[in-house]
Amino acid sequence: MAMTDAIVSVTGVRRAYGRKIAVDGADLTLSRGRILGLLGASGSGKSTLLRAISGLESIDAGSIVIDGQVVTTPDRRVPPEARRVGMVFQDFALFPHLTVAGNVGFGLKGRRDRDVVVAALLTRLRLADRASAFPHTLSGGEQQRVALARALARDPAVILLDEPFSSLDSSLRAEVREDLVRALRDSGASAIVVTHDAEDAMIMADDLALMDAGRIIQTGTPHALYTRPTSVAAARLLGPLNLVEAGVRQGLATSVLGQAATILPDGEAWIGVRPSDLRLADAGTGLQVRVESVGYAGKFRIVRVSNGPQTLSVHVDYEAPAIGATVGLAVDTARLLVLPRTGGGQAAVGR
Repeated sequence: MAMTDAIVSVTGVRRAYGRKIAVDGADLTLSRGRILGLLGASGSGKSTLLRAISGLESIDAGSIVIDGQVVTTPDRRVPPEARRVGMVFQDFALFPHLTVAGNVGFGLKGRRDRDVVVAALLTRLRLADRASAFPHTLSGGEQQRVALARALARDPAVILLDEPFSSLDSSLRAEVREDLVRALRDSGASAIVVTHDAEDAMIMADDLALMDAGRIIQTGTPHALYTRPTSVAAARLLGPLNLVEAGVRQGLATSVLGQAATILPDGEAWIGVRPSDLRLADAGTGLQVRVESVGYAGKFRIVRVSNGPQTLSVHVDYEAPAIGATVGLAVDTARLLVLPRTGGGQAAVGR
């Protein structure tokens, strides 16, 4: 990526609160016109980093550049209103006493073209017929679009969204997410979306940054990170994972699930496999395992199987075998993930 494509550049950012390090040497780049998902578990530092980008948080080391301007260093912090960022908060933060048009135009007081800008945004985000409505009469998706329109009204260089779906129940989540992604695409905005939900991140984002214990541990496209994680921590952030012990010798990792090529040095490693990449077969085929439990998860069943000391999870979209049955466990070895033993892990993982 050429440096001219970067709308936000975060370099070596560190933020600590006493002895607690919230962000530890983070490097991050948002390309112009793209959506970047910042994915991490609670407490990983992702919201602190977003607040630093927005100007709501100072930093102890490093720098943040937005649209070519250095906006944050340990000695300098441009205020949020002067750094061309638009924020969309978890609870939307709409003013209940203002109409949709009033909310969108709130930051444009004194501008002669205020009504023109508001009308254009409402049309673009499919809200023109709701201009005179109040927030409590809107659906979750409409409220989200109003919050986005308000953030876009001041022509920001970047839109920052902090856990935009955390306040929504599951029945609204997919609808609102679809509305928000469409609105962001239609606006051509550059955006950073902070979330702890892997599905939200992979569906919304052009690029992903995975964060763990204050550090950015891997970046890339959603497909690249899902299929080629470089650590157990990265793999787990993107979904359920089974781990089995493996030995590496001369570029080949060997485990009870089979062999896979690797660039790791000789020694111990993990082989990881997603529950959806395992399949059950007739006894006598593949690794012999016993069915320990079967759970229903809507689109699939979660079958836990063991070969003695180790339990693995398998996701199946067909009739599951009976508990106690002996079956075969088969895997496409091309789906095996060879991961370094450093960084922890345990042999029985998955949901």
